[in-house]
Amino acid sequence: MAQSATIAVDSTFDVRVDTLLDLPTVLARALAANPTVTFADQSVRVAHSEGRVATGAYLPSLSVASTALRSDIMTSTGVPGPSSASAYSAGLVSSLELFTGGRRGADRARAQADLGAAEATNVSQRYAVTLLAERAFFETLRGTDLITVANARVARALSGLRYAQDRTRAGTATRSDELRARLELTAGRQQLLAAHDTLQTALLSLGRLVGSDGPIGAQRPASLDPRPLALSDSEIARTAVEAAPAVQAADAAARAAQAITRSARSQYAPDIRLTGGYSVANETALIGATRPGWTIGVGTSFPIFNGFQREDAVIRADAVSEVARMSALDLRRQVRTEAARLLSALRIAEQNIVLAGEAVTVAREDLRVQTERYRAGISTALDRQTSELAVTQAELGLVAARYNYQITRATLEALVGRAL
Repeated sequence: MAQSATIAVDSTFDVRVDTLLDLPTVLARALAANPTVTFADQSVRVAHSEGRVATGAYLPSLSVASTALRSDIMTSTGVPGPSSASAYSAGLVSSLELFTGGRRGADRARAQADLGAAEATNVSQRYAVTLLAERAFFETLRGTDLITVANARVARALSGLRYAQDRTRAGTATRSDELRARLELTAGRQQLLAAHDTLQTALLSLGRLVGSDGPIGAQRPASLDPRPLALSDSEIARTAVEAAPAVQAADAAARAAQAITRSARSQYAPDIRLTGGYSVANETALIGATRPGWTIGVGTSFPIFNGFQREDAVIRADAVSEVARMSALDLRRQVRTEAARLLSALRIAEQNIVLAGEAVTVAREDLRVQTERYRAGISTALDRQTSELAVTQAELGLVAARYNYQITRATLEALVGRAL
């Protein structure tokens, strides 16, 4: 869902965006606009075509041939005739490989493995783009929250400045209290400018990802609170190792490399081919002209020695296969480790949100107490400003904790290759 909006920063400037998009719309538009996803989609098309070619190798080829010529080179028949003659013919030619030493089977297995790798890579790329879009979406929301925190700091600083000015006029505070309050107000306004810059960058980045020429805002979801995962931790770890798109792509690449090795070894076996055809032609005395009738033949070819090219092809293919096999095994270990790390980080992020919320509550209460004490002349301006800074830090910590959880969860989903 999309809607126009203006994000208020302060009375000096606002951040105008073309549209506010919710997360599903952002993901859909990012997938449609990303060239990496387009490349992955086209790779699947190419892999399907490769599979058709590999299957077509089991079928006979069929072609049509025709010729027309005129010449004065004729057979000697002893019969007077014209000084030149014409010939024309047309026919069907077909051939079928009867035996290839296993090359066709290996090529078909490679095509199937390439298709599996292309499909797995397509899923992996889609989740990678989804993660990128979610990062941009939540970064935009984070930027909005940073502006909220900065505005709150400015409001508290203005309030503190008024308190300091009142006490200075009453003679119960020094000029230093007012100057410290003004310094805090300036720091708050600087933080607000930095938050504005962060938000503006996030809006433009989100706009580019969804295919827009201008800034795009994020429509805040109903809740950003942690929610239970669809699978247990052990199920997520097992799914990551067995069904992660990156793992499936690596396994398929290893199978394709093994098939290439089998195809290379097929050069040690002879090829046997069946050919046949039927031609229609006119009766002519021209030498070399096609004669009507049918033909059929069986032929074989087998290079006895070709300068060690067969051996080189087998060694190269086997080396690639071994590297692909070891890479697939290492990727499984990497995915298992990364899944465990992300699950641990997600649990920590959940607890950190709770602690950050408690810190905000405590810091705000401490500021309230210090404000009352300062107005009563019991505490100093430094005490109150220390509490103000603690509130700002706690609020920034809560913002960071919330969006760290969302990004960690999105990263885990991208790794596993499914929504959690």
